Parts: sequence; C-alpha cells; structure tokens
Amino acid sequence: MMNTYSNIKIAYYSGTGGTELAAKSFQRHLETAGCTCTIETITDGISKNQSNCDPLILLFPVHAFNAPDAVYKWIDALDMVNQTSAAVISVSGAGDVCPNTACRVGSIKRLTKKGYHVLYERMIVMPSNWVAPAPSPLPYLLMQALPIVIDQITSDLLSGVCRKAKPLWIDRIFSAIGKLETAGGHYWGKRIQVMEHCTGCGWCANHCPAGNITMANVKPTFGDGCHFCLKCIYGCPSKALQPGTCKFVVIPEGYCLQDIAQQPPQNPQVPVKDLKVGFFWLGVKKYLMSLSDNQRDLSL
Repeated sequence: MMNTYSNIKIAYYSGTGGTELAAKSFQRHLETAGCTCTIETITDGISKNQSNCDPLILLFPVHAFNAPDAVYKWIDALDMVNQTSAAVISVSGAGDVCPNTACRVGSIKRLTKKGYHVLYERMIVMPSNWVAPAPSPLPYLLMQALPIVIDQITSDLLSGVCRKAKPLWIDRIFSAIGKLETAGGHYWGKRIQVMEHCTGCGWCANHCPAGNITMANVKPTFGDGCHFCLKCIYGCPSKALQPGTCKFVVIPEGYCLQDIAQQPPQNPQVPVKDLKVGFFWLGVKKYLMSLSDNQRDLSL
C-alpha cells in the first residue's frame, strides 16, 4: 500500500549540483505521487524552517567519508521531535563501497539524538567531481540512472520500506579520520587564487554555499569558512579561479552535469556488465548493474 504524505521536508546540502539535482527530483516524484513537500537548502548550518514534518528526507554529498560539516551543524540546530521518521540519502562519485560505507553514521546518530527515527538510508551515485572523472560511459550512465533510482527510493519511502546499512568497521575509522578535512578545507579555500582575467562578475560570491566569498575592489576574497565543495572553481563563468594548494583535487577539464548528461557514449551497445572500468570504479559499475536486470532502462 502506497502512502501519501502532506508534510514531507526535503533538506539538502549541495556544492557542484549533484545533490541538488537529486533533491529536486525527489520533490517532483513525491508531488507527482500526491504528496506535499517543502524543500530547504542547507548552507550556514541553521535551519530556516523548524515547522513539523514527517518524514524528513536529508541529502548530502560525501565529504571525506562523512556528511559536510554544515550538515552536522544544521542537525544540531534542529528542535527536538518525538520519533519523526527520517531518511538519509548520501551522494558520492564512487558508490556505497569502502571507504564510504560509514558516511551516514554521524548524521544518523545526530538525528536520533534529536528524536528522529531513521528508517531508511541509501547511496546515490553521481559523476565524480574529485581528482579524476570516471571513465566513459559511466558519467553519462549515472545521469541516465538518476530518475530510475529516485523512483525506486520514492516507491520504498511511500511503501514504508525500512532499509538500514551495516557499515564496515574500517570505514568507521576512515570516517573519524576524515573529519580532519573540515580544518583542511578552511586552509584550502583561503588560498584559492584569482587569475588576472577575472571579470569581477560576483558569481562565486553569490553562489558559495558557505557564504565564504566576498567581493572587494571587484575581485573575490576568500574567508576561512570554505566547505571544500569546489563549486566556485567549477562554476566560475570566466574560469578565473584555481586552487593555491592541492591542485590535483580539481578535474582539469572542469565539471558540468548538464554537459555530462548531453554527451552520450560513442558505443552505447556495450552492456554495463561488460564495461572495463578499472578497480576504483567498480562500485559505480555495481551500482549501475543493480538498478535493473537487463539495463535497458539506462538507454544502453
């Protein structure tokens, strides 16, 4: 039996757009099913709407095997509730594999302390924006897969399916170590370099999720609150920003989900199970193979 809800809240943090795309897709699917949703973007860590909801759907990208620090701050600032149901959806470029399997543990613990009953958790895989892109045709196929997996999750939530993961013990260690990225991100963001061809358009300042960028003398300046999301570097219309340290984390050719979605693979007849993707992308391949038995839904 499918339920319809009148007060669903979707809250999400997004840097380069993958999690935002997923959150808005959830909203469309749920509203099509007759549900009423509110949607909130997590930025500075303070909830802008503390009204009652049931359920809460929380989405975030995986940052160093965790939720972004802004998400933890957002949860900590929530009012106490009494067993409000919740779902936690993480988004990564590698899949629900080691070392990412504990990435939702911290947010689930915090929600539980606030009185939420987390009944459902899952990973959505989007094209990687970190260090290196996944080999073709994986990025394109992930964009094709998004509405399929959103439809699956929506059906689960409306049917009352309970889905809980069992993180690997080693990934809990990775998650604990990964929390050091918050300080590292502040250091990294403070050292972003502005190139001479910057036009001073202010796009970076207007779109920074952390509110960490201000304009001074028609040039962006960076504070010490960077979330390390890479949005400013990939999104700059003039491509006038570059890292001052750890330059390897940025994909040289850039990152644009719209472009990825519009670039079909040259050989679309190869089944996903037969793709040669390399060890680091086996989690992505596994994710794509799990979505349907014959993969025809992925336009192969």
